[in-house]
Amino acid sequence: MITFTQMRIALESGRVTSLQLVNQALENNRQWLDKNAIGRISPLAKKLAKKRDEERRLGFVRGPLHGIPIVIKDNIFYKDGTPTTCNAYALHDFYPPAHAPIVKYLLDKGAIIIGKANLSEYAYFLSDDKMPSGYGSMYGQVKHPFDETIDPLGSSTGSAVAVKLGIVPGAIGTETNGSLMAPAFQCQIVALKPTFGLVSQQGIIPISPVQDTAGPMASCVYDCALLMDALIDDQQHVHPFPFSQSFAEAIEQPLTGGKIGLVHFEDNQYSSEEFAVIEQSKARIIKAGFTYEEIIVKLPKLENEPTLLVEFKYAINQFLQSVSGLTPHKSLEDLILFHREHAKRCLRYGQTIFEKAVATHGDVTHPEYLAWRDSLLDEAHLFEKILHEKQLVAIGTPVWLSFAPIYGNPSLCIPEGIFNKQPKAMVFVAKKYDDQTLLRFGHAYEATSL
Repeated sequence: MITFTQMRIALESGRVTSLQLVNQALENNRQWLDKNAIGRISPLAKKLAKKRDEERRLGFVRGPLHGIPIVIKDNIFYKDGTPTTCNAYALHDFYPPAHAPIVKYLLDKGAIIIGKANLSEYAYFLSDDKMPSGYGSMYGQVKHPFDETIDPLGSSTGSAVAVKLGIVPGAIGTETNGSLMAPAFQCQIVALKPTFGLVSQQGIIPISPVQDTAGPMASCVYDCALLMDALIDDQQHVHPFPFSQSFAEAIEQPLTGGKIGLVHFEDNQYSSEEFAVIEQSKARIIKAGFTYEEIIVKLPKLENEPTLLVEFKYAINQFLQSVSGLTPHKSLEDLILFHREHAKRCLRYGQTIFEKAVATHGDVTHPEYLAWRDSLLDEAHLFEKILHEKQLVAIGTPVWLSFAPIYGNPSLCIPEGIFNKQPKAMVFVAKKYDDQTLLRFGHAYEATSL
């Protein structure tokens, strides 16, 4: 895998042009077409590359991402002449009316979006009837980058696979509950789920307005920081986040120690491979200059589905109404009917989640929903509570859990390697709004494996 920094140095030295980088990315994708990481190649990619090369020649460099190719998940609006489909055939003719704000920020920073990455259909919120991760009725099945017997997991599947295969050095995925962490974990790349609310949700086909977020996926922590600087550009002033400097600047200032909590669960013992990861992580934490404390907690139920079903019905109906006239579908009911009318293509694995969602009241002001959500937040508050009580830099586990996506904490996936033919990683969770500290720790931790 190549990094943004390596590409930037090559561009600055004149050894390569942005057009050559884009052509190489497109060739890389052709070599890995069987992995199906990218659903659509952008017709603007080469044109933008030429423009970035000309800007560089004239001394106008937009930032460290200038002229570097990336991909975005195909649930994020990019008005480039191709549809944004969520890997769903029902949206095959939906052409976004504008760029999502985060796409505009990326383009303004000079990044070149070469295409739209495949994902699990509707961000893995269509069916729970044995539907495989990375599958969709629009573009088909994404395959694991180095072992096709391994489930690629999550919904930001194509984004993770494209990075791991070296098609591009970085990608943008989205997460509602695990869709950044899980595919990064399985594909052995780095991903950050930012604190909820830091990254604009506008122009992203939704599941939950209280959990959805976009986030960066790359080969290293530093590259995730560079992407974060682009994702929140021009909007920091509207958020109460305590960031006095850029993510890239912060990450270059090493943390001077601190304590990491390593979590074990009373009634849910880790596997032998996960225990091996914990032991490896302890050594890396010490080598990075930190201490650790092992913490035993009782794992709450964290039943997210009842609230997500209500939120999805509400959010997808709001979304479809907001793009009225650009798609024939006006409601969740319309999508369900379309799937039934095209059952051979669209219902290979059913639509059980859609059917459960449409049966809810879809009212996010309903007392029943609000009670469910309050109870869920109370349970998901556990990690935040421990982080403050024990004054921890982060909490780490060798599995991805629902605490961070439900409560809104930032989380970071860092690969640990293959254990008994299984990809393993550590997922670190920090206090809300402490994204930069989490990345600073992750950068030091990552360096222990070099």
